[in-house]
Amino acid sequence: MAARYVVNVQILRFCAAILVVFAHVGVEIENKARATGQAFTMWHPLDWGLGVDIFFVISGFIMYYLMHDRFGVPGTARLFLMRRLIRIVPLYWICTTLMLASILAAGSMINNNGIDPVHIVASYAFLPWPRADGELFPLLSLGWTLNFEMFFYFVFAVALLLPKRLGLGLLVAAFALLMIVALAVPPTVWPLRFWGNSIIGEFLLGILVAALFLRKTRISRPVSALLVGVGLMLAVLFFQTGSYEYLPRLITGGIPAVLITAAVVLGNPAPDGRVSRFLALGGDASYALYLTHPFTIKIFAAIGVKAGLPLHALYWLGMLATIAGSLAVHLWVEKPIGAALSRRLNAGRARAPV
Repeated sequence: MAARYVVNVQILRFCAAILVVFAHVGVEIENKARATGQAFTMWHPLDWGLGVDIFFVISGFIMYYLMHDRFGVPGTARLFLMRRLIRIVPLYWICTTLMLASILAAGSMINNNGIDPVHIVASYAFLPWPRADGELFPLLSLGWTLNFEMFFYFVFAVALLLPKRLGLGLLVAAFALLMIVALAVPPTVWPLRFWGNSIIGEFLLGILVAALFLRKTRISRPVSALLVGVGLMLAVLFFQTGSYEYLPRLITGGIPAVLITAAVVLGNPAPDGRVSRFLALGGDASYALYLTHPFTIKIFAAIGVKAGLPLHALYWLGMLATIAGSLAVHLWVEKPIGAALSRRLNAGRARAPV
């Protein structure tokens, strides 16, 4: 991918992460408001979880763009999975361990449902498993999205074993079948209900955007602005009308997300400058931002309340704190670990017999 379009994608990743953080920071400050008797109300024109939908569309886009000419090539599927594991697993395991330690140290102060050994193992293995309350959230609650990501990586790796047309056909058919079956099975068959959630279709939407990009489909700046505007308008409409309660996530989240993603990816490249470079760096750190912001805001909010900061100031300072914390984690933890593991992977490939 040309470097200028990498910047576009990374900026969008940062914006998607900010949407999620925006909501979670607001929830934490609302909790502090109730505890202290102060006034603070989070603004909800749309479901801020739209950031997750954008992440999934981007994920489908990136996977297909990077691997579109590697279908059926021996060793590609294994290498693809190894690189994805190196990217996803280390920081997630670190944050999951921190959450487990927090629950063990101060369980009564943390929203959790007790300690179940099977649930703990499933959390580390990226497998959905019900908590005591029946909800399919891992120890680190926002890790539910990573369960979908890892599932997509696995199915995509299987598709890479085959010629492109056959592999993509089976990928689409498998996801479509899962979504249909999930509608038919009872809630007790929760694995199929989880894996068949219509949100998995957003990965396919990302593949569609990548196919358009590879065919050199490009749109003008006015069209990009129109698509973003329509995407946001639909997101607001779906949320304000309560459509999330009866329409599938593929519609309420997927359609706005794919419109916004297509607008950014197929539109004009971001101008080169300090702002774009900073936003792109934020995109590099978006995974760290997504995983670490719950820890950062809880600590910062507790300190801010004790220091007597007004809640609205605490909210915006908390947003800045989560971004600063994620950049530190990305540069000093995530990036060095990823580089070390990548060197080991490359060294192993170099030693492998031809």
